[in-house]
Amino acid sequence: MDNFQKYSRLMLLLAGSFFAFILLIAMIIYILRLFSITMFHIPGFDLFFQYVIIIIPYIIFFVAYYYLHKKIRLSNSKTSRAIARMLLVTGCLICTFTLVLSTAVFLHINNHWLRTYSENGHYALIIQITILIIAAGVIATGDAKEKDWMERTP
Repeated sequence: MDNFQKYSRLMLLLAGSFFAFILLIAMIIYILRLFSITMFHIPGFDLFFQYVIIIIPYIIFFVAYYYLHKKIRLSNSKTSRAIARMLLVTGCLICTFTLVLSTAVFLHINNHWLRTYSENGHYALIIQITILIIAAGVIATGDAKEKDWMERTP
């Protein structure tokens, strides 16, 4: 097999992979569209879908808090572990509290401070992102200093 055949086969393989990827994305979109059209004819599914959209960010935050909780024990400094645990507990409490408030807003509970929360609920998400970034930084400060690439042994 000469070089021309190798490279032409490689180019055809790359082009076929590209078109297959585009076709796969189009099929996924088509199937999801059919699924959504079918499911929205079920009574009450639209409310379920709205609630799922509300809780997705909180699930992501809880997973991030769990991941950082697993990384705390790898830190060498006791101070950084204590500060990181305190930040993660605070973040989990804020996440739980705002999830309860978001659920109350979704259930249309009429209260003045819930209306205030629904107008300013995005700040709670920003606070949680900030807590996650700070906690990750605190955990990283407790790690041992990385060796220079010249001093590493293979």
